[in-house]
Amino acid sequence: MEKALKEQNNNVACQEEERDSTVPSKRKKYGKSSVWNFFNKSADGRTAKCIKCGKTYQTSGNTTNLSCHLKNIHPNLTISELPQIQQPSVLSFMEKKYEKSSNRKQQLDSALFYYITSDLRPFTVVENKGFRNFVNLLDPRYELPSRTTLRNVSMANAYEEKKARLYAFLQDVKHCAITSDCWTSRANECYVTVTCHFITADFELRNAVLSTEKLLDERSHSSESIANSIRTVLEEWSLLGKVTAMVTDNAKNMIKACEILQIRHIPCFAHSINLTVQDCLASEKIRPILEKCKRIVTFFKSSTIAYAKFREAQECDRPYSLKQECPTRWNSAYYMVERILNTKVAIASVLLNTPKGLMPLTSDEISILEDLKEILSPFEHATVHTSASTYVTVSSVIPVICGILHNLNSTKTKLQTKVGRDVCDDILQGVNTRLVPYENHTVTRMTTILDPRFKKEGFWNPFNSSQGVKSLEDELSHINAQSKASTSSSPPTPESTAESNQLFSFLQTNKIQKIQTGRVDSILALRQYLNGTNLEPAQNPLDYWKISNDNAFKTCVFKYFCVPATSTESERMFSKAGLIISEKRSSLKAKNVNMLLFLNKNDWIS
Repeated sequence: MEKALKEQNNNVACQEEERDSTVPSKRKKYGKSSVWNFFNKSADGRTAKCIKCGKTYQTSGNTTNLSCHLKNIHPNLTISELPQIQQPSVLSFMEKKYEKSSNRKQQLDSALFYYITSDLRPFTVVENKGFRNFVNLLDPRYELPSRTTLRNVSMANAYEEKKARLYAFLQDVKHCAITSDCWTSRANECYVTVTCHFITADFELRNAVLSTEKLLDERSHSSESIANSIRTVLEEWSLLGKVTAMVTDNAKNMIKACEILQIRHIPCFAHSINLTVQDCLASEKIRPILEKCKRIVTFFKSSTIAYAKFREAQECDRPYSLKQECPTRWNSAYYMVERILNTKVAIASVLLNTPKGLMPLTSDEISILEDLKEILSPFEHATVHTSASTYVTVSSVIPVICGILHNLNSTKTKLQTKVGRDVCDDILQGVNTRLVPYENHTVTRMTTILDPRFKKEGFWNPFNSSQGVKSLEDELSHINAQSKASTSSSPPTPESTAESNQLFSFLQTNKIQKIQTGRVDSILALRQYLNGTNLEPAQNPLDYWKISNDNAFKTCVFKYFCVPATSTESERMFSKAGLIISEKRSSLKAKNVNMLLFLNKNDWIS
């Protein structure tokens, strides 16, 4: 059986071999033509394009046309001479730029614009080679906008958006204060700035810059011109009837502008302090020593060799540098004297070893400078304390003046020299002339009484404290009367007869007297407040009134605590304006300056 199966299988295999031998064999392929190294075949296979010159030929399964092209047009062409065709990779996909409408592009544009406005960078930063390289390394897909787009589109949109938000915010504010000042730029253009200060419903002190524009009438810096410019700003923001007071320097045109606007004027306390100190330093008793100090500072700052020796003579890792006095810069005389006293040994060492150098300070002059430092120290602390913008300052003006007087009186007995004691007498007289009159201002009086840290104990003159209590009492009574008039409703009464009118006519007089004595509630509330325990000086008075239940007191807080003690916010705006309108950007348009300062200062608005 097995033998029969094997024979049958052998016969089948022989028949298959005979059948295969009768079928014609297919053409044997010898491989792909080398011509295709120089051509790219189309998707349908009917044409081919030369990689070298880009010419297209028809091909129907053969390469004759292609070979002729190579033989006639590119006889000596080699593969190495062909342009390299790179296949798309993940890296090439990552280098594809963001679409302008993508969220990522908009986020990066916003971050870039915030960097420019917050750090006061020029718009041309996007054209700087180093900055562009840095951004490309951070995100190759991000394409920087042009400086024109940043200036004309991004800044304008951001300004309008933030301005609308601030306007809506200020509509809920019932009382505010403003500061203002004038400044001349490098381009010899006069700018006037207006800043607004207010207290929010959460009892947070806030401030914002409203405008930094050129005067409406650039031909005149008169009080009328300044008043018109400020009025335009206040009307634009709907604040003209909400301003409690305006704080400016002691310039006559600014004071007159407040009178024209019918806004209460508060002189800048820091300017008053500086004028008091400058009057004292101009005395012949101390002026020669200060002039000598200024010459020493100038000598070291004008000689690199002397300054290098000065730093080496201090023998420390972080040597001091000297500071020059400038009459318009607050406390600059104090800082100059303090730095000279700290480095007196190094100064003397360098000057004594310098041929034809200046004479060093004598021991008597050093003693006078030490006395002068003690005299000026409380003024420096007072300026720093009242120039802040994050906490209430107007209520501390009178207590600060009292602190200066107490410090000077106690310091006078410790002074080493007669010159120091004479200077102390002069500056005490200046304090009484320029600073003590702040006790006569209604706003500073009332806010001192209204501050739970000071109350009546913060005054130098007891009479002024009683006047402050009376002013606050009148204000509270007025607020309570308005509140009762708006909420009270008369109950229905029956018709009266002629007889009853004749018999009880005396009641009308008593009723009028009762209405006039309605301020009793205010007096009792004020007396209860004054008899309470004072807060510590480091505590925040706004926190105290935030938890109070007396609405009349709260209204006074909103109305008067927003007033700043100084106009330093306007000064700070001009310091930033000086950084923007630099020598290279002196032709910057006024509207762009205004928008940049507005966005920079009001970055707290979200």
